[in-house]
Amino acid sequence: MHRSFRYMSNIFRVFTRILNLSFYPANELKDIATENNSRKTIYIEFVVPLLCLMTIAIIIGTWLNTSRELYSAGYVIYRIAMLWTSLSAGLYISSFVVTEIIAHHTGAGGHNRDFALMAYSAGTAYLVIIIVALFPFFNELYVLAFYSCYRYWTGIPHLIRIDGINRTKYGILSLLVMLLTYSLSFFFFDKVFKAIFLNSIS
Repeated sequence: MHRSFRYMSNIFRVFTRILNLSFYPANELKDIATENNSRKTIYIEFVVPLLCLMTIAIIIGTWLNTSRELYSAGYVIYRIAMLWTSLSAGLYISSFVVTEIIAHHTGAGGHNRDFALMAYSAGTAYLVIIIVALFPFFNELYVLAFYSCYRYWTGIPHLIRIDGINRTKYGILSLLVMLLTYSLSFFFFDKVFKAIFLNSIS
């Protein structure tokens, strides 16, 4: 009971953070800047709860919206495995590249701040994934995921603490890195998990 309450409390904090970043970004970014959480803490306390909700949404949404001829345990596991690996790998690899290469050349950021900005900015995109997983006919909502890019851009002065031309270089290059990294992660794991779980279908 205690563990369940703690988990629900953490979910509430995650949604509160996403909402605050949407409606009160300056105050919330100021709070984030003072937390100095490690990558592991941010991943476990913010990203993992959202991944768990996405997993539940995928299970329910697939069962409700997939024809019985196509529905299979392998298909559900494939979608869940794709979700966890592509999003997690995209986040960690993007953070590594941005921290070690881009931030180094622009004199900006720090290991945890780069990761924090990426993770928290992606909150809106994660919520969109949850909604569309449950209700595929709302797939036009994916366009709202681009709000995460805007949230990332506006968060740079607060967390990375750079402005002007360095902010422009940092922002454009890091967004391109994230786009490329997530795309490659999705492509790679799609091939791997299709071969493992869907070989009988494809």
